[in-house]
Amino acid sequence: MTQTRKSGFLLVDKPTGWTSFDVCARLRRVLGVKKIGHTGTLDPFATGLLVVAVGKCTKFIPLLNKDEKSYRATFTLGATTETLDTESEQILCTKGVRPTEGEIVEALEKRVGTHPQVPPKYSALKQGGKRLYARARAGEDVVVAPRPATLKAYELIEYVYPAVVVDLQVGAGFYVRSLARDVAADVGTLGHCTALRRTAVGAMQLADATTVEAQGELIDPRFVLPHLPRVGIPPLRVGDFSAGRAFDHRELVAVQEGEKFLVEVAGRTIGVGEKVCGKVQPRVVM
Repeated sequence: MTQTRKSGFLLVDKPTGWTSFDVCARLRRVLGVKKIGHTGTLDPFATGLLVVAVGKCTKFIPLLNKDEKSYRATFTLGATTETLDTESEQILCTKGVRPTEGEIVEALEKRVGTHPQVPPKYSALKQGGKRLYARARAGEDVVVAPRPATLKAYELIEYVYPAVVVDLQVGAGFYVRSLARDVAADVGTLGHCTALRRTAVGAMQLADATTVEAQGELIDPRFVLPHLPRVGIPPLRVGDFSAGRAFDHRELVAVQEGEKFLVEVAGRTIGVGEKVCGKVQPRVVM
């Protein structure tokens, strides 16, 4: 899919200091497209893969597999900050505690799986209809309840005190900044996240991303939604699909009732359908 269509996905390597909104705002100006949205926020200090939907492909965002993300993170032990990252001044330090590599591994190992996690109070979660970071910045007493979070896997890349470098595979809603805090607490010290780079979102890899300035070529939804089946329809059915009318189609034999699938014409994605009563029922029309 080329940029002349003005609909597709972009894999962007977000630079540090930019918000995810900043990236979308720049792309709106450069591409001349109003409807642009990202599929998962990266904190300003973080870098790496930001998946951006352009034009009519914003309709596909709820269908993305965002349940697994990968990161390379650096935790700094012996100090922490209000924001649990580099966006605020160090406010607390501990001296004399130098955990061994074995203790770090043990602390990481106990976090594997799904466990309660307290999100940072400087986060975009809402409490009482207001973002937590807004409440915290206003000086409110913010109490954050724990939520289930999943650490699927980790690999300790390097440990030279005070820096812990680790690769992580996590589920949706997992806060790496909270992991830095919790691992440090487990080994008897303080900690915060000083570097964070997202390396994958589902099947999408940072290696395939481009810079904001380079923009890159828009990607067809079939490469971003590989978990959805693909069903080709003949050109004579495009009018029915675009109008939202259900129709019979013999290629639905391999699709389960109630299952969603990408609808293609001559190898080009035109939307998402669902098998309802054995027919193609249009759900998302590009």
